[in-house]
Amino acid sequence: MANKRPNILWIYIEDQDPRYGCYGETLVETPNIDALAAEGVVFERAYSPAPVCSPSRSAVITGSYAIRLGTHVQRSSRFPGEEIYLPDGYKTVPEVFRDAGYFTFNNGKDDYNFARDRSTLYTTGNDEREPDGKVGGGVSLQRGSGDWRECPADTPFFAQIQTNGGKDGYSAEQASGVLQRLGVEDPKLVSPDDVNVPPQYPDILEMREMVANQLNTMLVSDILVGQMMMRLKADGHWGNTIIFLLSDHGALFPRAKQMCYEEGLRVPLMAAAPGMPDFQRLIPPGTRRRLPVATLDVGATSLELAGITVPDYMDSANLFEGRQREHVFSARDRCEWVVDRTRSAIGDRYHYIRNFMTDRPVAQPNFREAWPAVKRTREMYERGELTPTQALAYGPRPAEELYDLKEDPHETVNLADDPDHEEILKAMRALVLAWIEDTDDKGQYPESKAALAITKKQFRRWCTDPIFDDV
Repeated sequence: MANKRPNILWIYIEDQDPRYGCYGETLVETPNIDALAAEGVVFERAYSPAPVCSPSRSAVITGSYAIRLGTHVQRSSRFPGEEIYLPDGYKTVPEVFRDAGYFTFNNGKDDYNFARDRSTLYTTGNDEREPDGKVGGGVSLQRGSGDWRECPADTPFFAQIQTNGGKDGYSAEQASGVLQRLGVEDPKLVSPDDVNVPPQYPDILEMREMVANQLNTMLVSDILVGQMMMRLKADGHWGNTIIFLLSDHGALFPRAKQMCYEEGLRVPLMAAAPGMPDFQRLIPPGTRRRLPVATLDVGATSLELAGITVPDYMDSANLFEGRQREHVFSARDRCEWVVDRTRSAIGDRYHYIRNFMTDRPVAQPNFREAWPAVKRTREMYERGELTPTQALAYGPRPAEELYDLKEDPHETVNLADDPDHEEILKAMRALVLAWIEDTDDKGQYPESKAALAITKKQFRRWCTDPIFDDV
């Protein structure tokens, strides 16, 4: 390329936990993702800023915590009268790239919680069916269709490509059909008989099928990533493109997606600069990072790799240079009709969770309620058939939770009341409270009646929480 600035490509794989071969998973084969990982750095403990789609995506694309900007409520700012606008002068990551001369696009959904003309973020691929061009997409999710082949030859690109990942899960039959359409003649699917069910869930057939289905989505993701890499090479961009692969949050399991536990927040993250010696000094092939990192920092890292100054209003920081984070913060607020507020801090060993709505159990009825595994688990709870660990999600919720991730990776033993952990509890509590103060956490303020009214109109059947009574 005449222009020596690198292309930047974000590959977003929805709803996936880090269970590829390069993360040690043995039940699935992910050779394409593993090959990409070998070209760069694998972050073994990467965490999302939120355990659900739109707040997480809003944080990453703006480079700022959703609770700072007011974009923390899932699928907000979708309808007239309840729009959320970014502060005056605030520019998102792709807008900063455009100002620096980059060609930008997003192929797939954006799912952001702020109102903005989509064409200010992206050079191409904007869906004209939405009359106001708003990101988030009104009634339906806005989707882009850009491609790097539209980019002028002398211009670098900033690209986001979204894949379905584990969004819907695949039964064995569905996964087989998808893989065959992708050219895989004899898919090696995961059998429910071969999986391990984590101790927080009952070991029942329905849950085993759910685990196997999630693993089968990894096979599809791997083929799609392989096809992207082939296109990059065929189009002459292998050797001038820095690639990030990440997910927006964890898998669909009952205590994962929408929940501030390890399994809801921990995601795959890798970065590679194949064939780019100048950048491989920072992103050395075949290396791994164990300390916790934030996917929030992909934005600032991308900008600085492109030689672009990161705006000082962003919370995002460089993953490779400068002072590294000691703790990663995350937040969960209302998801559709389910009202909640949880804040989280994860360090090298301990995970602290602050629950502000202790009158609501973790397992509030949500979008998963009719799923066979979830339905049967609730029935087992009502019959007293769950173990104490499995029943925790249905009982009273403590104000504070503290887990030793080294000794208890599935977060089943709450140490918040353990005298031996009092000092670490106080320290991590102070960190979260300071974060809340620094961001002026917008989750502490009541939502607008317009936003609640829209939600009630959409989900009237389920909006039984008293917060919806007056709208």
